[in-house]
Amino acid sequence: MTFDDLPKDWAQRPITDPDIFEGVVDLIATEASRSDGATYVLLCHSNGRLLQPICLPDEPRRIDAGEVLDGVTLLLTEVARHDVHDVVMVIARPGRAEPTPRDHDLRAAFEGACRNTGFRLHAVAIAALGGVISLPPGDGWVAA
Repeated sequence: MTFDDLPKDWAQRPITDPDIFEGVVDLIATEASRSDGATYVLLCHSNGRLLQPICLPDEPRRIDAGEVLDGVTLLLTEVARHDVHDVVMVIARPGRAEPTPRDHDLRAAFEGACRNTGFRLHAVAIAALGGVISLPPGDGWVAA
């Protein structure tokens, strides 16, 4: 699904609704962020609806998962102070929409940040130039 296919009521649905999830990710992850590389933290209301997307630019060839863990932990700690505890992660990067070892490392780092801060990780996706895919739950994934 692309953002062009999103129904008019998509904003009233939980972001993880399988009928809209990949379309919402396609809408949020810009072509520039996919070309350059970025990690999106999609803050959600407790009912799963999108609250606020946050884009954290990165350089996929230079920033490692440990740096992402530290940065995301800091961000989530601040956000938790505003009583937000639900999140979706999107890895935007060049290449094909197939999981890479770095994608798995980033997801593991994000899962660690969620555990460290008491967040519920609802979903993880990859937004590549070739499309959007949802990643299945991984070890330690704090699914809602």
